[in-house]
Formats: sequence, structure tokens, C-alpha cells
Amino acid sequence: MAPPADEIALVFGANGFVGAHLVAELSLRPGITTVYAGVRSAGDSSAAERFEETVAQYSITGIDLAKIVVIEAVPTRTNFGLDEDTYLRLRGTVDQVFNSASSTDYDSSYLELRQDWFVSLLRVVQFTLEDRRKHLTYMGSIGAFIYTSPEDFLRPDSWWYSGYCQMKWINGQLLGWLARDGVASVTLVESPYVLGSTTVGKDPGRVYSFWRAIELANSVGAMWDGPGMNYAPVDVLARVLADNALGDGTLPHLVPSNPVPYSNAVLASALGLDLVPWAEFKAIVDSKIPAEKTASLLGSDVNDLIRRSNAPSLMPSSFDGSSWDHDALFALYLSVIQFRDATACRPRLVTA
Repeated sequence: MAPPADEIALVFGANGFVGAHLVAELSLRPGITTVYAGVRSAGDSSAAERFEETVAQYSITGIDLAKIVVIEAVPTRTNFGLDEDTYLRLRGTVDQVFNSASSTDYDSSYLELRQDWFVSLLRVVQFTLEDRRKHLTYMGSIGAFIYTSPEDFLRPDSWWYSGYCQMKWINGQLLGWLARDGVASVTLVESPYVLGSTTVGKDPGRVYSFWRAIELANSVGAMWDGPGMNYAPVDVLARVLADNALGDGTLPHLVPSNPVPYSNAVLASALGLDLVPWAEFKAIVDSKIPAEKTASLLGSDVNDLIRRSNAPSLMPSSFDGSSWDHDALFALYLSVIQFRDATACRPRLVTA
């Protein structure tokens, strides 16, 4: 088959935080003529309404709506839930596929997630190989990096060792094999925590274990001394994914995270917290919050998990990370997010 072209893109999970920003970024690219935004309707909200709600929620303004076609296309359904004519038309015209559709359900086991999120990936890969060769950019997770031995798969599920991260590990292994053997045109994106844009700073907030851990620190007045968790502003991530897919020398593997490490001293300073060793931090938390409420998040050595998941940044050669300013970005994020007081019996919202 001929190599993938660049004119028509299809984004799965377009009503999600990353997906909506990616649709917006692609819509601004001169070579892109159409961006199909694949969205699942929900309740009384249509696919188009859900996409519009996400764009408004995250204050996305850099977007060319004239290029965007919202469709109810869901990878967990046969033919993505589309009628036969629409499916065949997409199969014969789409050039670039971006899959940011997933579940961030940390409570379900891998076996419970497998049917939807592994089988759906096979469905997407098949789509990229039929009629015309399409390039697939798949959003994985650096959470997969914590699985380094068979014993890790036997650990009880938690915020860290979860069915979600196992699913991302398995999907990443499959896509890595497809890319190495040239079976499909694929980029595996092992993404860090994706935080708010560099201009607005809004992200999903407390659904992230990233912010949950910092919320605990803010609640007890202390931050543990250790490496900061890798992250990427969502607009930077979207730009990197588009640059890689649409440019020359497309890489099969990206780790779009901060090119320069930082420490938790950045957050401690921004929040006015004491910086203490991990063991002391854990003791402070345990003295103020029942252990059963924090076991899932703090039951493992968090510093060790962060070191294992903080893989070195891997970006396209054109990427310039010189303006990635940790202090300025976290000042922006902390001005937007609202933490709860985790020490209160009935948590109340507090401003960072």
C-alpha cells in the first residue's frame, strides 16, 4: 500500500480532554481539510453537544470549526457504530487516525476492561489496514512502565498497579510489535500525566492520581521530598502528536514529557508546604487521615514508582522544549484547581 497521506484525520475520544485539544490542533493545520471527531453520545446529549461541551469546559479557542465533522464513532462498537455506507466511506478516505479513547477506570481489573479496550484497539488497527494505509497514533500511558517483572502483575489493584495500566501495557506491547515488524503504520505515545494548557491551565483535576497526591500534601501541610511526576501541557502534547504524524520522519514511539526533570520542591514552594522525607510525609498523613482512605494511593513507595515511570522524554527532532517552565506552569495550574481538605470528615473545597 502507498504510505499514509495527511488530508483527512479521524480522532476517537474527541469529547475527552486530550481528544478535544487534538481535534482543535489538527483543525488549524493547513494541510488538513477535514477532522472527523469521533464522540459517543450520552443520555440526552448528542455527540455534537458533548464535543461542544468539552470545548467550552476547557476554554479551547484556537479551533477551526469549519473543518470539523462530529460523528458518533466509537471504537468499542462493530464498524464503530456507524452505518455501512459511512464506515466504508471513512475507511476509503481517512489518512490519519488518532486514538485517545479509553477508560481511566482504576477500579476495574484488566479482564473487565479487555473486551472494550483491547478488542477495540484490534478493531482500529484493522481499520487502518483496509482500503488504504492509514497512520495510527495511539495514546498509551507511562503507567505501563511500572510493570517491570511478572510479580508486578500479581499485585493488588491500586491507583498505580491497576487494570487500566495493565491494559495500556498490553496494548503498547501489541503496537510496538506491529511497528517493529512493519505490519502497520503506528506511533505508540507513552504519555505522562496530561495537565492543562499553557494558556488556560484547566484539566480534569482530581480524577488524576497526580492531583490526588498533591491534594493530600496540601491538606497536611507537607510535601514529600522526591522527583516530580512527569507531565505534559495538553496543548504541547497535541502539537507534538500532530507534528509527528504529519511531518517527515514520523517516529513509531513518543514519550512526550517534560525534557528537564524537576523535584517536588517546586510544588512545596508554590503551595507553601514543608518539604520532608517520604517516611515522615507518610507518618504525617497517617496521623491526620485514616490509613484505609489513602492506602490505594500511598500503599507503595511513591518515589520508587515515580522514578520507574519517569521515562526520558522522546520527542520529534523539531521539538523545542526550552520554554517548558515548571515554576510558571504549576503556578498557573494551582491558580485554577480546587483541592478538597482531605483531613475533614466531610471534605470541603479549598483553593490552592
